[in-house]
Amino acid sequence: MYLETLDRSSDLGNEPLNATRSLTTDFVFLTQAVSSSFVTENCIDVLRTANQLIGKDKYSWSNHVGVPSKETNSLCGPHQTFILVGGTHEPWLMTPDQLSRIKPAIRSAARVGIIGAGVFVLLSAGVLKTQRAAIHPQFKFSARESGYLADFHSGTTCHHKTLSSAISSVAAINMLVELIGAHEGGYTENALREHLGLTAPAEKTQSKQHWRYKRLAEGNRAVCEALDIMLDHLEDTLTVGQVSHIMGVSARRLERSFGDKLGRSPLYVYRDLRLERAHALLEQTALPISEISLACGFSTTALLAKWYRQKFGALPADTRKAAFIGKYEA
Repeated sequence: MYLETLDRSSDLGNEPLNATRSLTTDFVFLTQAVSSSFVTENCIDVLRTANQLIGKDKYSWSNHVGVPSKETNSLCGPHQTFILVGGTHEPWLMTPDQLSRIKPAIRSAARVGIIGAGVFVLLSAGVLKTQRAAIHPQFKFSARESGYLADFHSGTTCHHKTLSSAISSVAAINMLVELIGAHEGGYTENALREHLGLTAPAEKTQSKQHWRYKRLAEGNRAVCEALDIMLDHLEDTLTVGQVSHIMGVSARRLERSFGDKLGRSPLYVYRDLRLERAHALLEQTALPISEISLACGFSTTALLAKWYRQKFGALPADTRKAAFIGKYEA
């Protein structure tokens, strides 16, 4: 048991390395039945959104519906999180033979998560007695009769030692967000909640690229303020001198701050934000490419195409065509 608690009052980032060993980036989902697959897909969507925010495929996953037909030691390894995805309508009951097939995964996983009826799998396997867990009200009496000895956690999610639990499909989303937040920090967790619609979005709408740069800035006032100004002026592109003038700092100081925190020049970052906006407009609207160029601060379509191809490896027209073909096929 490597992790004692995921209580947000404790700063996991400052704990010794061995205190966070159970926080993994690779998840294995075992789903009770096809009817519960939507719960798993919701959890996977959290991981997928986290990858998009971070800007790389950091989190990975696999999914299995039903117990494997034969015992396997490769279902879940010591560097993976094993999530038992159950429903909330009936207990998840397994035969002794089925239990024997998944016990190796439960034993070897860095962390085990249970959702809804998944609690009964651990109870049947004899590995959940005194650890605190969040259990659906409908299952509390049955869980107690099945040998659960600890006090029931009062919340909808719980993280105790190397066990994470959620009472339902909705709570499961929060459980995944909390795990990612413990791994990535509160700034990422809050942004993830906004993107998933779990909390009201901030007054200023942030693009993913804008958020990534702010995360790298680590609260640096000059960089964060400049990023906000750039986001507000994607159409009427400002010079570095104009941005620094609005801020009341020198252009040299701004260049130095961006280099120290982001490893990029202000012009590079500004163009990156404009290209991201262009990409979104190409995929999500029917605006002519010429209008998109102007709306994103590029004086000509040729200039947009030059920088767009360098960033995305394709021309704006290719992105537009793929977006519309996808719509027609759907």
